[in-house]
Amino acid sequence: MPRSTEKQPNLSLATDLRGLYFALREKAWLLALVTVLGIAAAAFVVRRSQKIYAATTTIQIEEERQRVVRADTRGTDELSTEKELKTIVGNLESPALMLRLARHPELAEIPAFRAQIAGIDSESRLQAIVGGKISVKIRVGTRLIDIAVEDENPALAQKISQLVVSEFMRASSESGAQNSRGAHEFLRQEADRLKLTLAKSEQALQRYKEQNQAVSLEEKQNIVVERLKDLNTKVTAAKAERLRIEADRAQLDRLQGESPERLLTLPSIAGAAVVVEVQRKIGEKEAELATLSRRYKPEYPKYLEATGSLAELKVSLGEAILKAASLLGTAFESTKANEEKLEAALRGQEGSALELSQMAIPYKSLERDVEADRTLYDALVARLKETDVAQGVSRFAVRVATPATLPERPVKPKKALILIFGALGSLALAASGVLAAHTLDSSCKTVDQAERLLGLSSLAAIPRQARSVVAGSVLVKKPQSALAESFRTLRTSLGITGKDAGGHAVLFASAIPGEGKSFCAINCAVAFAQQGLRTLLIDADLRLPTVERIILQTQGAPGLSDLLLGHTHLGKAIHLTGIKNLSVMPAGKRVPNLAELFGRSELPAFLQCVAGGYDRVVIDSAPVLTVSDTLLLAPHADTACLVVRAGVTPGQAVVRAVEKLRESGAKIAGFVLNALPIRNGGYYYHYQAPGYGSDEVYGASAALADEAAVEYAPK
Repeated sequence: MPRSTEKQPNLSLATDLRGLYFALREKAWLLALVTVLGIAAAAFVVRRSQKIYAATTTIQIEEERQRVVRADTRGTDELSTEKELKTIVGNLESPALMLRLARHPELAEIPAFRAQIAGIDSESRLQAIVGGKISVKIRVGTRLIDIAVEDENPALAQKISQLVVSEFMRASSESGAQNSRGAHEFLRQEADRLKLTLAKSEQALQRYKEQNQAVSLEEKQNIVVERLKDLNTKVTAAKAERLRIEADRAQLDRLQGESPERLLTLPSIAGAAVVVEVQRKIGEKEAELATLSRRYKPEYPKYLEATGSLAELKVSLGEAILKAASLLGTAFESTKANEEKLEAALRGQEGSALELSQMAIPYKSLERDVEADRTLYDALVARLKETDVAQGVSRFAVRVATPATLPERPVKPKKALILIFGALGSLALAASGVLAAHTLDSSCKTVDQAERLLGLSSLAAIPRQARSVVAGSVLVKKPQSALAESFRTLRTSLGITGKDAGGHAVLFASAIPGEGKSFCAINCAVAFAQQGLRTLLIDADLRLPTVERIILQTQGAPGLSDLLLGHTHLGKAIHLTGIKNLSVMPAGKRVPNLAELFGRSELPAFLQCVAGGYDRVVIDSAPVLTVSDTLLLAPHADTACLVVRAGVTPGQAVVRAVEKLRESGAKIAGFVLNALPIRNGGYYYHYQAPGYGSDEVYGASAALADEAAVEYAPK
């Protein structure tokens, strides 16, 4: 086993999931009991609950959206699908509709309903009674609305579900008719007003036409615009012609004195009609001459005649060129005059267009007023006709998709659901209580917890056994049990720590009474004796001795107190037992002032003398926090072993005991975790021990010990 380490105690106990699991497992009987009680309570509630029946009517909102008539002149507004459905649900759940149902004559004929509203005159209470039976719900993603009615009477539930729809439709029709009448009267007044306004605007437009002779103003504007386009095109063409002739004229001035043929480079001269005509004739004559040259020789008369005619034409071309050049100045003046005339006409036409545009501004304004007044008047007249038709028609397009039927089975109470909730709720409540108790419990339930809490190493873990065997008989009667093996482990651990400490006197102590320190001390001494070591078991718990009663089966035998007081000698204070190599020194007679007895200076010499004759000395001492005897005795022992009862000893008490032992100078080897529940396996026991039994006992009471410890008597 590991050596004891001087660690500082840790007061915060770690509660891991495994600990919670085993805490629930240990209290499984309690969880089962509370769950059964919860199911029984739920069954009682189900048995005593009133049966409730439900009847459901499903209505469908038609896809064509209803238009709401507004009292203003801005037209109509269409409700979205979601808003429309929520509006219908709100109307179906409205207090006004609930009051109409409560006072419906058909419901008054049903005795069950009369009994429910008997003696109730308050409208709010009537609304609450009827409204509490009705629930309206929209089916997600559809235009269907379910109207469910719950009541103890199935026929009444069916009737109310049917009447909800019919009364809703009737109330909606009445409201629609009332709204339509009001809207119709308002629209009629607005139509009369707009009619007068339209007449005034038309008269104003007519007067303006008469005053400005603007009956065909639009036609005049179109003619002026067309003329402007035509004049603009002509001015542009005249300007281009004038620029062309002007350029040719300037070129002609530079070519003065040149041959006439050079003047043909000027477009105005080359394009002159007379020049073009002569050039054409020259071309024809040259073609004729070319034909004759292929047939005749140059001396032939026809060829000579053609040659003469061509020369005459060339002379005529020169004359025509000179004539066209002389006419170029006249053409320039003519084109310039034409351009100026067209520009003047264009400016005049633009003035006319501006006058017409100025006249058209008030004309268009008056015309827009007429059109606007006429549009409003026509729309209002159309709406007026619609309100005539809409009077008496429901505002909502509602159709009954599934009428309510007479329910055959109750919907409440939901037996299975209540039983499940009862079982789960009681189980959760019990588990919460168990986990809360486990969390608040500061005792050490595992070896790991104890090591973290105390800062000490574990010497052994002693399993809890049935209370049917004497405390010291474990290693004798059931040497192959898990309990016997745990004490052998303790023996080995103490042997290792004893060698390291340089001694062999082991003191067993506990924080408070009832932790099993005497049980551990006795069985540890037996384990040492079975190993062949001469062992002395000293009962130093002089206030509540147990070793003599369990091992020697006697009372009042001389022992430790008598030896320390000098009333007997060592030989009479030590008694042999029925177990080989095991001797016992009982507590001796009860004496006052035990603290002073342990505080005597001869105590160390006594222990040294006793230890000299034995291989192992096991000392059973008093609880540390109860009396101070152990604190006076512990410093003189080679090692000290603290016994902690699993799941019982408060953590603070064990920590305080460790602190006091250390303050007294005791050399603490470690601790023994006693009475671990072996049914929880490796978690509590810190290891598994296959092959060992689990039917042994932890210890026995004083009465059982007196009856069944014969085998320990001296032989």
